[in-house]
Amino acid sequence: MKKIKGLSKIALVAGLSIPILLGNHGSASAAAFKDVNSNHWAYQNVEKVASQKLVTGYQDGTFKPSNNVTRAEFATFLSRMFDRNDRKNELFTDVPDTHWAKDAIEEGLALGFIQESDFNNGKFEPNKAMTRQEIAKWLANGLKVTNGEYDTIANEIQNGKYTLLPVAEYYKGGLSKSEYGNVGLMLGTGIMSGFEDGSFKTSGNTTRAEVATILIRFNEAMKKKPTDFKGLNELVEVATTGTNMLAATKYTYWGIDANNFSNVIGKPHTFSRNNAGVGTLERMIFVEGTTQEEALKNSIYAKMFIGKNTRLAPDKDLINMYVETGFTSNLDKTTIEAYTNGIVNSFTVNTGIQDKSVVKNYGLTSLDYENWGVLFKKGQKVKFWTESWLDYTKGYHNGFTTDDNSEFTLQLK
Repeated sequence: MKKIKGLSKIALVAGLSIPILLGNHGSASAAAFKDVNSNHWAYQNVEKVASQKLVTGYQDGTFKPSNNVTRAEFATFLSRMFDRNDRKNELFTDVPDTHWAKDAIEEGLALGFIQESDFNNGKFEPNKAMTRQEIAKWLANGLKVTNGEYDTIANEIQNGKYTLLPVAEYYKGGLSKSEYGNVGLMLGTGIMSGFEDGSFKTSGNTTRAEVATILIRFNEAMKKKPTDFKGLNELVEVATTGTNMLAATKYTYWGIDANNFSNVIGKPHTFSRNNAGVGTLERMIFVEGTTQEEALKNSIYAKMFIGKNTRLAPDKDLINMYVETGFTSNLDKTTIEAYTNGIVNSFTVNTGIQDKSVVKNYGLTSLDYENWGVLFKKGQKVKFWTESWLDYTKGYHNGFTTDDNSEFTLQLK
């Protein structure tokens, strides 16, 4: 593992192209910047780095927290976190030997958090504002430098058969599959997160205030092992098995190893009571919690399914369950009665995601009581999310069997 400098070695360069240093660092703090008062959302984070004499500002006494961070600046931020003398000569035509960030860029290339193949026509464009997707990639590469396990995890998320990222762009578009691993690492470690509307804003820019916060989180993340992050464990488990059951609950698999969730994914299960159609289980997400606040702390996926109008499990004897279901109707018109009367297990249910705001924000396909059955057309398979509660008491045992006798069985010892 490479040696990492502590946060005390981070410095935030003030200028957008050329760093401007204040003459007296002895009293440096967020309070010293007239445009970062105690009401600013990032005040504490700016204060944290500034109080350690790490923040430089503009000559007029401002920090300019809303200014976008450039490639040259961000290269400098990251290079100062690594105690390395590695350099790789770059041939960027717009980064002359006299450029103030040349040394940092060459260190970034040597360490791998900057990759020359990402830039066109031999130009680095040092004054170009960083996008959030670029920042996620550089930071993910930085994590891989410190611990090779992050590289394995990123590949598992990117190439996972059942990968599900809790950001709006996953279903709505705007996030390429090649970025799944990088964004997954940021979400799973908490270094970067989505916005209130569920979006990651991949093409959006990042401000100096946001970068102060991100660097603090990045520094903390590098002190931990990948397995220390529950959210990261969930993302990997879902990517590889289709469920977060082991990472997010007290359930375990029952019986032989083959009785895991991925064993039944996508396999037909006929609604045998009335032959209304054929159902499949595609993904299964569990979230512990009886309040929204508690649920959001317990699972990285909670924000994707739970809003203010969600009726959460009323007590600890139940757990919130969200299932992506497939259904191919055998009927000319599938009514809620026909669908419900055909259900023979606890995992296929007739209730859609209750909170319409999360359905809209994340682009979820779900059942809607006000227009029930509109999704279904005879002979056509559709996928949608449902929500319900499952027994969460000691000794509980339940399972799902497909038409070819493949099984998934869980238990709570």
